[in-house]
Amino acid sequence: MSEPVFFPRAARTSLADIVACTGAAVVAGADLSIIVSGVAPLDAAEPGELTFLASPENAMLLETSRATACFVTPGDAPRVPKTTLALVMEEPFRGFALAMRRLFPQAIRAKSLLGTAGIDPGAAIHPEARLEQDVIVDPGVIIGPRAEIGSGSIIGANSVIGSDVRIGRDCLIGPQVTIAHALIGDRVILHPGVRIGQPSVDFGHAGIAPAPRGLHWAQGIGRVINQDGVEIGANSTIDRGAVGDTVIGEETRIGNLVRVAENVTIGRCSIILAQAEISAGAQLEDCFAAPRAWGGLAAQRHTSAGGAAGEAGVMERQPGRT
Repeated sequence: MSEPVFFPRAARTSLADIVACTGAAVVAGADLSIIVSGVAPLDAAEPGELTFLASPENAMLLETSRATACFVTPGDAPRVPKTTLALVMEEPFRGFALAMRRLFPQAIRAKSLLGTAGIDPGAAIHPEARLEQDVIVDPGVIIGPRAEIGSGSIIGANSVIGSDVRIGRDCLIGPQVTIAHALIGDRVILHPGVRIGQPSVDFGHAGIAPAPRGLHWAQGIGRVINQDGVEIGANSTIDRGAVGDTVIGEETRIGNLVRVAENVTIGRCSIILAQAEISAGAQLEDCFAAPRAWGGLAAQRHTSAGGAAGEAGVMERQPGRT
């Protein structure tokens, strides 16, 4: 059986190309004509490959590295062996990420998982739906009446786009995603299995009294608003607002298996790690990042200083954000 190549490398990328695209500092006189063949973790990198030092705890691995070049901080540069070129940056992982974009350009280009071009005949699109030019629709997709999808967007296999939903331009909607009662901005990425716009199962937490016994729960009449550049991980759920909106601010990143309850507001440029839960009505200001040990957030207002963090954990402002 042949080995599949999911992300082919760019042709002939040299160390000079890597230095140019990352801005890394190198020792004077270094041979930058060497061709880079790939990337690998620090303890597995071979000659021809790039790597990076992720944390000081792994510094001992650096001294025995066989990599052609390694991204390191200025403080760790003296520990790089002579056979490995030190690519010195204040943020080594940032340099490594930029290098990967240069080496594997196809990995960052949105495309259909099935290689679909245009609208697959196996999709069911309501005649009242409106799709701009260059939209890609995979097999099994259902698009409801009056839904609108902007140019350059991709709708993955078996996804369901509900009535009146708006999806902006250059979005990537993964397979098996459902979207209802939602406005989706431009350049939004929804990974497989994301659920957007369903009613919450704990309606009363939004400050509205539960229905008397014997009566049906209210289903919520609000919306979900995902602003531009939002990315939501696989199998995460974003409940629609109860009587207002659930809002995800622009450029926010949400990990896999996250639950965002109704009437939550998450500020722009925030990061919510996998398996977190944000309770109904929580208000997160701009540029929050959840600590790794964080489990959830109570229904309070959370300031940029991390105050009012509630019972479940605290939040941190991301460095370098404004």
